[in-house]
Amino acid sequence: MKAKSTRITSLSTFILLGLILAACTPKCMLNGRVVDAETQYPIEGAAVAIRWYENIDNNGAATTRTIDVNQGLSDEDGKFKFPDHRHNNYVMGVYKEGYICWSSRSRFSNGAKPAVIPKSDQEVQNEMVVRLERLKGGHSEDQHASFTVLVAEEVTASKQSPFYEAIKPLFQRWRNNLREEFKKTFGKQHSPHITPQAD
Repeated sequence: MKAKSTRITSLSTFILLGLILAACTPKCMLNGRVVDAETQYPIEGAAVAIRWYENIDNNGAATTRTIDVNQGLSDEDGKFKFPDHRHNNYVMGVYKEGYICWSSRSRFSNGAKPAVIPKSDQEVQNEMVVRLERLKGGHSEDQHASFTVLVAEEVTASKQSPFYEAIKPLFQRWRNNLREEFKKTFGKQHSPHITPQAD
């Protein structure tokens, strides 16, 4: 009788644990592919990042709370996957060296100003295909670096991440450009010369 009671308790605990884990984890996975926009060939090693979040009304001030951040690299077939948090907001970014950074929220304007153009709602779906356009000579590399860093800030929670690792040269370029702008703006200004007044 005691052994039967122990088995029932163990089974109940196992079922309860399973239900808790099922409630805490997304029930679906989203699968997608990254391809070259011109050739349609798969792109291996593209950094893919998605941040799921919810909007919060904090005493009249709208803020957001991150629910989950998932990152990874596309495989040899250009495929990637991550958990799907249904009924939540998201922003997604994809980057591969030599290509224009892709964002679900905005698009790079091919070197024209402004560099960021709002995109109509881009829905993340299962079996989605992200088509990366090649970065060409007519594009502003400085503006593209700024755009890519902006996307990284939106889709990642840390600079210690696969996405930031992939964009490291662009991040360095963006930071160097900021330093140069700072020098141009403030480097020419001199402290006013103060003459001591006689008593």
